[in-house]
Amino acid sequence: MIKVLFFARLQEDMGISELLMDESNAGQTVDQLRNNLVAQGKAILADESIRVAINQNFCDWDTEIKDGDEIAFMPPVTGG
Repeated sequence: MIKVLFFARLQEDMGISELLMDESNAGQTVDQLRNNLVAQGKAILADESIRVAINQNFCDWDTEIKDGDEIAFMPPVTGG
């Protein structure tokens, strides 16, 4: 099982905070997962400024997903 989390405006725009995906998604990169989600109608994830983390560590878009991973998509943090 792979848990996918959405934070801040991503969660608000999509109307969900998380998705549970089966292990068949393991072996693809985070970018491939994002592209699959965009193709399923989650267009907000196409924003190039989004950050991604696997198991609470920021990662590159070409990082491979493993079964049991927790993937988090989040918009950039703004200060002020």
